[in-house]
Parts: sequence; C-alpha cells; structure tokens
Amino acid sequence: MPWLYDTFKRTMQGFIEGTWGWDELMQSHSFEDHLPANTFVIAAIAQVDIGALNVREKADHLWLEMVLVLPEYQSKGYGRALIEHAQALAIKAQKPLRLSVLKLNPAQEFYRKMGFENCGSDQWSQKLQWSPSA
Repeated sequence: MPWLYDTFKRTMQGFIEGTWGWDELMQSHSFEDHLPANTFVIAAIAQVDIGALNVREKADHLWLEMVLVLPEYQSKGYGRALIEHAQALAIKAQKPLRLSVLKLNPAQEFYRKMGFENCGSDQWSQKLQWSPSA
C-alpha cells in the first residue's frame, strides 16, 4: 500500500492540487479507504513495480478508477499496455469502459488516442468512454 499511495501522489498530486488543492491527510485516508491495495493490478518490469491499474465492474459498465505509471516510465508504452488490459476486460465483460479524468490532466489526449470518446463533463473533469465495438 505505501508504494501505491506514493505512486498516486507522484503522478496525481499536481493535477489534484491545481483542481481542489492538496490535503495530505484527506488524500491518504481517502486513498486507503476507497482504493484497497488488493483491487489493483500492479505492472512490473524486471521485478520493478512501475505502474498500477484499478478497474471496477458496475452493472452496465466497467469503471477505470485509476491508471498510474511512475513518471520515469511514462511515454514508453506501459500506460498503453495497462489501458489495453482494461479494454480486454471490457471486451470479456461485453461492457463499455468508462473513466473520469481531471481537466488539468494531459492524459485526456492519451485516452482519446486509445479510442475513448467524450460522454460528459463537470466543472473539474471530463468523462470518457470506450466501447468494445469501437
């Protein structure tokens, strides 16, 4: 769990801070309470953990809760591999894959390149969806 939270913090703190502000105590407790370590798939290269994926099954879709790739491993295809794994889960479940990404996060373009399309938004985030038939 400490590695997961540290990875979350390293990859997301700037975007969260720019959106709502960063409260360390609230973020750490919220992460531990809502994202238990056993719900993540950990990506490793040569026995070094480099990223993580959390996908939850809902009644009518899969929810991509979180994709994390350590900064030093970004832009090397590992995020793509994690998203492709999530897409394979959606194909198997025959359900769309949905996510929410903060508007400050440039990953929006990455998700669009992976076939996700806009399906809504709010003040802080863009909602995206990928359908197995896409």
